[in-house]
This record gives sequence, structure tokens and C-alpha cells, in this order.
Amino acid sequence: MGAKSVGPLQYSSRMEPQVCVSTSEAQNGLQKFWVVRASAQTPEEVGPRDAALRRRKGPTRTPEPDPSPALQDPLNWFGILVPHSLRQAQASFREGLQLAADMASLQIRINWGQNQLRGLQEKLKQLELGAT
Repeated sequence: MGAKSVGPLQYSSRMEPQVCVSTSEAQNGLQKFWVVRASAQTPEEVGPRDAALRRRKGPTRTPEPDPSPALQDPLNWFGILVPHSLRQAQASFREGLQLAADMASLQIRINWGQNQLRGLQEKLKQLELGAT
């Protein structure tokens, strides 16, 4: 398709991310990062989509599926038969994103551990100075 066949003008205006990086704070004050798929429903999203009351009697209609842009694979922008290398690149990116979130969480734990060690070393020095 060429290098200039897909650009910002070809993207959907309703495009949404497929994954998000979330963070939370644990009881000990450490932050933790993790990757959340956008298709996972939050408690606010669970329930009926429309605010109207349901009728128990009357004609029943089957709801039409909502073609949500968040559920569509962005590789389909390049056509139906995308190269295998593009699918591998997408999988590698997802794996890298997960690894980056894990590394950020571990870095925070390492920094916390180093701060704890420094504090204990200072207390030990004070105790040694006080004992002599």
C-alpha cells in the first residue's frame, strides 16, 4: 500500500484505545501499574445502555449490535489480509506495553526499598555513635 497510504486523515474520528495503563496505590503507599483491556467493563458500564424503562409486554425486538470502534482491530485499517509481520509487531507492542507497566511497578518497589535501606543505615550510624 505504500508508505503514504495511511495517515491521520484516514483515522476514524471515533477511535478509542484498545488498552489502557492504570495505576493504584497499595496500603503501604506504593503505586502499581497494570494494563487493562478497553473491552473490560467497569462497574459503571454494567447494566442497560438506554435509560428508558423496559416493557414487559408487547412486541419484542432484538437489539442491534453496536459496532463499537474500540472493539475493532486497527490492523483492519490496512485491509483484510494484513502481513504476518504486522500482526507480530502488534503482539510485540502489546507485550512491550505489559513489560513497561511491570518495570514501572518494580522500579517503584526498588526505590522504596532503597529509601528503607538508607533510613535503616542512618539509624544504625546514630546507634553506633550513641554507643561510643
